[in-house]
Amino acid sequence: MERLTSIEAFHQFVETHPLAVIHVMKDHCSVCHAVLPQIADLVDEYDGVPLGVINQSQLEAIAGELSIFTVPVDLIYYDGKEMHRQGRFIDMQAFEHQLSLMYDSLHSELES
Repeated sequence: MERLTSIEAFHQFVETHPLAVIHVMKDHCSVCHAVLPQIADLVDEYDGVPLGVINQSQLEAIAGELSIFTVPVDLIYYDGKEMHRQGRFIDMQAFEHQLSLMYDSLHSELES
């Protein structure tokens, strides 16, 4: 898990990793803090997929950068592009399904 503390760090993170997960949270958000370990455990199951965590309380500009209106928000980036987003109520099964599809796609591309 990597803490991202600037817009530049966020962009570098998603551009550096072919597949990446971002979790956006705030300090006093109990749902955000409850979802983080679940997302972290899920991402740990996918070798080489990093998790970036952004605390919107410390980086308010991320809301405008990512058009975030509520937290938590969990995003999957593939080749630097946002491919999946869930906000507020995170459906872990749907999130894992999307991550699995992109992971399989990435690894089939690498094997070709």
